[in-house]
Amino acid sequence: MKMASSLKRYIVLSLLITSAILVSVLSSVSIKYFFAGLDAASANFLYSQAIFIELDETEKPVQMREITVAAHWHDLPQAILDHFDESKLVTNKLAKVAEGYPLFSTPEYIYFVIKVSHNGKMKYASMVLNEPSRPSDESGRVPLLFYIILIAVSALSAFSLALFIIFRRATVSVDALKNWAKSFNETELQKPTPDFRYSELNTLADIIKSSLASVQESLAREKRFLGYASHELRTPIAVTRTNAELLRKMIEKNINQEKQIEVLDRIERAGINMTDLTETLLWLNRQEDKILPKSTIVLGDFTKQIVHDLNYLLKGKTVELIFTTDESELVVPDVLCRIILTNLIRNAFQHTSSGKVVIQQSGSTISITNQNDDMENNQSINEEMGFGLGLELTEKLVEKYGWHYKTKTIENGYFVELSHENTD
Repeated sequence: MKMASSLKRYIVLSLLITSAILVSVLSSVSIKYFFAGLDAASANFLYSQAIFIELDETEKPVQMREITVAAHWHDLPQAILDHFDESKLVTNKLAKVAEGYPLFSTPEYIYFVIKVSHNGKMKYASMVLNEPSRPSDESGRVPLLFYIILIAVSALSAFSLALFIIFRRATVSVDALKNWAKSFNETELQKPTPDFRYSELNTLADIIKSSLASVQESLAREKRFLGYASHELRTPIAVTRTNAELLRKMIEKNINQEKQIEVLDRIERAGINMTDLTETLLWLNRQEDKILPKSTIVLGDFTKQIVHDLNYLLKGKTVELIFTTDESELVVPDVLCRIILTNLIRNAFQHTSSGKVVIQQSGSTISITNQNDDMENNQSINEEMGFGLGLELTEKLVEKYGWHYKTKTIENGYFVELSHENTD
């Protein structure tokens, strides 16, 4: 199994390797220019000596300690003649030979020679430096390379320390962001985003929070959809099962075909209702701005059909149903209207065990009143009324479409009124 690379380790090693290479290159360049400077200084010095030291008529060479100026090549010291070839000398350019490398130890001898052309004459200047001729206090001197390495190591150590401090300050905020994201939950979603000191980390935290909020909202919508779907599909499923059982008995008893077709129509209508309900709930769950198609319905007949489908909820109960309607027409999204009315009527039927339910429809207004004679259940009924998925969904739809919705608790029951302003 391949181990995941550490970003922090990668960055630190990359910076340290880069800094080590940089220090090495700069040290090498410094050494090169250091010796180049010494050579340039020596060249200028010998050049000036060759020009300013005058030779007599005999052209006898002049020697001052380590420096010799001569008019002829063979008049230079034997050590110079042994180490240099006159034919290879370039006019006015210094030639140098060192016995040993000065970085590691002080050379025992260093030989310099320059051929100078001045006023039409050729002159030679040479200089021989040897270890015994240096001051005694310099004999035990530490090699130059040691100082170069010491400076390079010190610079690299200082850079590493600075890198550690800077990186530690940065990684504290990164670790804080990691721990915050790891422990992120619904409670943290309601709190303001912490300050992680750096704008990039704060931006990343906002992105994480936004993404998780989106995921949380999606999960909440899915949960609402499942709740709404399970609640809304109960009625058409119950209608389908009840009528399927009825149809089986009718077939077994050879009851007339027209009655069987009526039952089959109810099953088919329940299936269509399930499809429409599911599509509407999906649309509502996605919170799309798409407008649902409208159709013209006779509100009284529409309500009667819903009452008929929900009538199974009153079986076995001593409930009086009072139902009055007219022939008013309404232009609405029929599926949404079905969801709203089904929830209100179902709520009244479910919470009335003994008493009466009054449904009155006049024009575009429907009122539903349920009163329960079972005094023992009144308190629990009043507590339950107005709550639950059905009425929650109803309130969402009514609010979304701007319909007028009024509810109130009455003695031993509940009253709800729904009206729609038909502008079509």
